[in-house]
Amino acid sequence: MAFRLKSALSILLLLLHFYAFSQGNQPVASENTVSGIQFDGLKRTKESYLLSVLEKYVGIPAKNIDLNSVKVTLEELELFSETEVSLKHDENGKTLLFIKVKEKFSFLPLPFFMYSTSTGFMGGAFVMDTNAFGIRDNYIVGGIFSKTIQMGLMAYARPSRDVRHPGFSVDASFTHRDNDEKDLYNRKMLEYNIMRGSLHASINSRLTEHLLVFAGLRYDYAHLDVGQDYRKYENEFKSFHAFSPDIGWNLNFSELNDWFLSAKSLKINSDMTFLTSGKISESVSLKLSIQQPLPVTRMRVLTQYAIYWSNNLPFALRPSQRVVGTTIMPDKFHGTKMAGINAGLEVGIFKTKFVAFSAYGLLEQFAGEDFDSSFVMNFGYSTGFKMYLKKFAFPAISVGISHNLMQNDIKFAMTVGVGGF
Repeated sequence: MAFRLKSALSILLLLLHFYAFSQGNQPVASENTVSGIQFDGLKRTKESYLLSVLEKYVGIPAKNIDLNSVKVTLEELELFSETEVSLKHDENGKTLLFIKVKEKFSFLPLPFFMYSTSTGFMGGAFVMDTNAFGIRDNYIVGGIFSKTIQMGLMAYARPSRDVRHPGFSVDASFTHRDNDEKDLYNRKMLEYNIMRGSLHASINSRLTEHLLVFAGLRYDYAHLDVGQDYRKYENEFKSFHAFSPDIGWNLNFSELNDWFLSAKSLKINSDMTFLTSGKISESVSLKLSIQQPLPVTRMRVLTQYAIYWSNNLPFALRPSQRVVGTTIMPDKFHGTKMAGINAGLEVGIFKTKFVAFSAYGLLEQFAGEDFDSSFVMNFGYSTGFKMYLKKFAFPAISVGISHNLMQNDIKFAMTVGVGGF
């Protein structure tokens, strides 16, 4: 009897030992707490910077960590061409969040040469770095030159990482150009020469993971000379100094699938412009953008709604139609009251380790004031291709055409800065 009892106890202990051994070699148990983060593949990017971005995942149960959410956080930085995220044990049995990445090239010299019917031949060069000092600071310095325009630009920015690390930006520019204003029908309404200098500084801070607020101050100086045939506008084109404080916020949510990093965002910005002549102008802009992936992962819906309104703003400071996200109006159409809606699809065509291509098509609706303050509404479409450089920390490039159906006007369109893969 005693022998049987000893045998049973031995078998029970053996089974318990085997169970404990097998549990120790299973994937990380859900009740474990993440004690740290381990990185592999970092070259320029500082580990301390990424730790500050991802520290919210440390000290919480492993079962509460959404690895896809971690991957989205990394992709939003736009620093890495490849990211892998997993949970692992170290040699002491502690649970670690393991991050493996391949960095994009972030330091880019960008010479360029182009021709368009509105500007003629144009050339220039820029130098930019989107990961300066390994902490995602970014800067750009360069210039553009043609027969009608000479422009120099410099900008430096440090994005806010989280609620404890605010960011800032500062930029300066100088422009000398022969300019003209056109109406809805692409007719030249006036012509003037402008020499303008601008300096802007701002601070930004994250109130939450998804909400960013900012405030800044801009100084502008403009010297204007109206063309001989447009002297009737001379009183409206006096040289001026202007100071413009601005505030705003940006609410943003992102999601990732096999093809796109898609975002839903709401941006609101407001500023006041104080001219040394005593005039005061107010401006408000609102933009809602929705990028919605479809069950077919290489397809997504693109929609955008935007409004811009300003009062008493000098001609030299009035924005183009692009402030409301449309492209169908004449390039030199500027306004003070505008609204734009566009909606369509983007479809991934093919991708390699180096580049990805997609095609897009958008219906566009524009409404606003024309040069003579009359109300205009135009409808059209834009279509083309987007190119994403997967190994370079550079925004996507969109190349295509815009067709204003109501005016039967077709033009070439090119933009930089659309969302990435």
